[in-house]
Amino acid sequence: MCASVIGHHFDVALLTAAVTCTEGEVRAALERAFTLELIVVDDPSQGRYSFRHALTRDVIYADLITSRTRPLHRRIARALERITASGNVPIDDLAYHSWAAGDVRRGVRYNEQAGDRAAGVHAEVEARTYYGRARGLSEIGSHAYARLTAKLNALGTLGPGEIR
Repeated sequence: MCASVIGHHFDVALLTAAVTCTEGEVRAALERAFTLELIVVDDPSQGRYSFRHALTRDVIYADLITSRTRPLHRRIARALERITASGNVPIDDLAYHSWAAGDVRRGVRYNEQAGDRAAGVHAEVEARTYYGRARGLSEIGSHAYARLTAKLNALGTLGPGEIR
């Protein structure tokens, strides 16, 4: 179930860091999922897996209720932060999992950084998504809310009914 929260593709190291099981227990569970043809091995040398079908991942994820997914997203985000020291974690993953965890401080910071990166390469749709997520976590009237609103205005992408 935790692997479905990570995403369609996942690796043993992150999965083990995000759960309260040993690596051996995680590998045994992955072997069982593989036997049931729920997952496939992407790269055995890197411990990378993916769900055989996107629908399989979606069904497993849908079985989790928000009260169970938020803590999982929080643990995944924290594990990603630890892994980030090696420089291999995309900011997009940190942004998404921090936002999905409802972690205001990290969610605003990482989504704003991801939005800045996207805006810097003229990926306005992605920038809008990240800035919108960050602003959604911010308190209306706060400095962060005003700053993110200004960034959305600069993109020229605030839609009808959105607060300027």
